[in-house]
Amino acid sequence: MATIQHKTVKPETGQRVFFCGDVHGDKRSLEKQLETIGFVETEDILILTGDLIDRGEFSAELIEFATGTPGVYSVIGNHESLFLHGLHDSLTRSIHTGANIGGGWVEQYSQSELEELAALIENNMSIAITVETEQYKIGVVHASAPNDWQKVVKGSPLHEEQWLWSRGQYEAALAGESHEVTGVDAVVHGHVAGSLTVSGNHVWIDTLYQTGELTIIEASFIMDSVSKHAERSGATGEERRLKTLNELSELDQKLNLGY
Repeated sequence: MATIQHKTVKPETGQRVFFCGDVHGDKRSLEKQLETIGFVETEDILILTGDLIDRGEFSAELIEFATGTPGVYSVIGNHESLFLHGLHDSLTRSIHTGANIGGGWVEQYSQSELEELAALIENNMSIAITVETEQYKIGVVHASAPNDWQKVVKGSPLHEEQWLWSRGQYEAALAGESHEVTGVDAVVHGHVAGSLTVSGNHVWIDTLYQTGELTIIEASFIMDSVSKHAERSGATGEERRLKTLNELSELDQKLNLGY
């Protein structure tokens, strides 16, 4: 898969930056949410979490929108990966066009038209994006992130299974485990088809399939959410530490251990 691994987006001072979860061909929901937030093309920045395509009616149109609209960027999701791999592999193509994946829309286009759409993805979309300002650095990758964000920035070998497909970090977050990616203030993901979830410095915003509502949130919301989660986690950790100390103190008194 010949794709761009990483892009850096540097907004101008005061420029609004929005992050949008997986659209999956639902152009109408995207347009509705952009109107709701007052998004202004050429003035604001929109970062999409990948999986623009499949299931909905407007996969080709969304590829064109994400790759041809000034100020709009998208990472590659596992659905774009299946599309690209399936162009010249019949087995992958059959998986992509199956009902579960929802890639049947490709049958409406000639091979040359599909090649043109693939070129738009390969030449414009990237595996990861870093949005960088003086106030924050926010990474975007579809599924899971490396422990050190510099691995994607510096072009480490592509870990497609992890970065585009893995649900491991999300499932760990649901289990109460907190994970921090170093080298970045926050990381935004799609992929999981759940509710908006914050854990460590990860934020998952793929909500359309689960809730029927597409999530588009501003950078300030991302940073506030991560900060508040860190405060709650810190308070919880201190509460656990005090509880442990109290339990040890009670045990000391009962057993007269003299600690």
